[in-house]
Amino acid sequence: MINWDLGYRHIVDVDGQLLAIDADLIDVATLLKRADISPERQVWLVRAGERIPLEQRQSIRLSQDEVLFFETAEVWQGWRPSQLAA
Repeated sequence: MINWDLGYRHIVDVDGQLLAIDADLIDVATLLKRADISPERQVWLVRAGERIPLEQRQSIRLSQDEVLFFETAEVWQGWRPSQLAA
């Protein structure tokens, strides 16, 4: 088995874009900046099909054991059940 060591400890997915992050803690605004996404977007943490809304200044603790999935949308868009992950 090949052991890859790229110097990053955490992987996150933002709207299908994989990001490698070395920090253990990141705020939503920094996450959006790293993903090159407008800071006016609403961000949700998606876990087990549930969408958890996050605030812009909220900090997120990253885990080395799992990939965290985030979705964004324009702030003015409403939530629709069809947007839930399977």
